[in-house]
Amino acid sequence: METVLQSLVGLSCLFLAGLGVRTMFAVKSMFAILAVEPQGAAGLSTIRGFLGGLFIGSSIVLATGLVTDNTTFILAVAMTMSVVVTGRCVGLAMDGFDKKVVFPLVTEIGMVAVFIIAYMNL
Repeated sequence: METVLQSLVGLSCLFLAGLGVRTMFAVKSMFAILAVEPQGAAGLSTIRGFLGGLFIGSSIVLATGLVTDNTTFILAVAMTMSVVVTGRCVGLAMDGFDKKVVFPLVTEIGMVAVFIIAYMNL
């Protein structure tokens, strides 16, 4: 069980790092995936900084938790991702349903579940 959880957290770490690097350095390739359209250089900077930074920062925190065996780091990312899930749910309630939101929402809920289970069992 421990190896499975560490592997799932590690895969999530790689997934988030990949999203972050792509969002930061190949931002235009992420417009359709993120469903955002920036306004000029300031908009590009916002996507690179906020989204790329969130993904890369979360990946670094997860890696720190795995390397140090301190699951509090994993819990911190679970809390961050929970707020992202909450934001998506607010969007669904206020803006209406869009099927493009389902995959990221389910993925984020899955990661939160894995991170909480890892926090409690590693």
